[in-house]
Amino acid sequence: MIVMYSNILKKIKPSREEEEELKRISREIIKEIREIAKNIDSRIKVELLGSCSRNTWLRYEKDIDIFLIFPQEYPKDKLEKIVERIGAKVLKNLQKKYAEHPYVKGEYKGYEVEIVPCYACKSAENIISAVDRTPFHNEFVKRNISGKEDEVRLLKQFLKGISCYGAEAKVEGFSGYLCELLVIKYGSFENVLKNASKWKFGEVIQLDEKKLRKKFSSALIFIDPVDKNRNVASALSEEKLALFIYASKQFLKQRKETFFFPKERKISKKEVLIKFKERRTELIAIIFSKPDVVDDVLYPQLKKFIKNIKKVLKEKEFFVEGIFFSVEKEKVAVFIELRSIEIPQAKLHFGPFVNSSHESNFLNKYKNNAMKLTEPFIIGKRWAIVLKRKYNNAVSFLKEFLKGEEGIPKHIKRELRKGFKIKFNEHAFIEEFIGEIANYFDPRFPWEY
Repeated sequence: MIVMYSNILKKIKPSREEEEELKRISREIIKEIREIAKNIDSRIKVELLGSCSRNTWLRYEKDIDIFLIFPQEYPKDKLEKIVERIGAKVLKNLQKKYAEHPYVKGEYKGYEVEIVPCYACKSAENIISAVDRTPFHNEFVKRNISGKEDEVRLLKQFLKGISCYGAEAKVEGFSGYLCELLVIKYGSFENVLKNASKWKFGEVIQLDEKKLRKKFSSALIFIDPVDKNRNVASALSEEKLALFIYASKQFLKQRKETFFFPKERKISKKEVLIKFKERRTELIAIIFSKPDVVDDVLYPQLKKFIKNIKKVLKEKEFFVEGIFFSVEKEKVAVFIELRSIEIPQAKLHFGPFVNSSHESNFLNKYKNNAMKLTEPFIIGKRWAIVLKRKYNNAVSFLKEFLKGEEGIPKHIKRELRKGFKIKFNEHAFIEEFIGEIANYFDPRFPWEY
């Protein structure tokens, strides 16, 4: 292993003392939970799963994942109540989280702990809910990862460094399980990058590639070794795959630690404003309170929201150069870069051909029309008229659109009803969002800072 990798592992690999402490804490909490679970139903199994149990965890991520495995006859609402009851007895700062089953999260002696319910299943292909696969994932990885744990750690840190780690909706990147499978497949961190640098979109990592490419339409296809009907890489976006492919190629050319640990970006509001003014475009910011929902609900809604904003602005003939959003602790901002906030009031509208069957309808329609700026006239062989646009200012249009019902996801709509602000140009450069604004107007890769 090259010297740089050894230096990186010193920063990310748990020490022997840290490993022993985590094992001790895990044993303690599992013992406590088993005692409580046994008094509820002796058939409930309690298992330590996740990267801690597979020894692929990073030293600064002290997360313990404990699964309660229930008999299949348990209704989902009962699972939820039991998990909450057990969590309340063993964890501090208890929070209820939502996935396919609700689960709980809290603190135990300085460690972050998740207690997750799932059903006991005979195989991963006969599951009741997605989380029921996890024990099978754990078993497969533990059976195949021995001796390669540090390679997984290097891959995870590399992906963190280039902002591609995490399958949640906020990131749309590589899950920890996918990292482990890639290392199992290719043997080492470096071999993963060498192969990734040659990937194409729709790459299939499996033997029967043709059949699988028809079945799955994701950016990357890695068939779950415990369930042939599941693509482990389904959450990975095309953008994050493209970034990983490019980063892999660049790292193999210039092996720098900044790929793993990028420097903090330092750019002032003044510098970003200069970049903006060089473009001679205009910027609108829509600011509203952050909806009180989990990220896996919020981020898909925000992506849908900005897609709809772009669509309606285009329909009104505003030229959108780009659109993005930024989420802070209590606020959300949507930023729209336009070629111009104002467009001409006049719009040339073409009608039917002269002497066609639609000619009289066209002429009658615009005889006393309040929106016309001219009388109908002929261009070439067609009738034409200059009309007044209903909206020629994007800010005015957006104020109306944001008060409406169409094209606004429900959690965002709820916050917009409480109020929102629209700022534009220099006033849109709000300090708390300056990091995301800088990434848009001066896009650079994390290892280039």
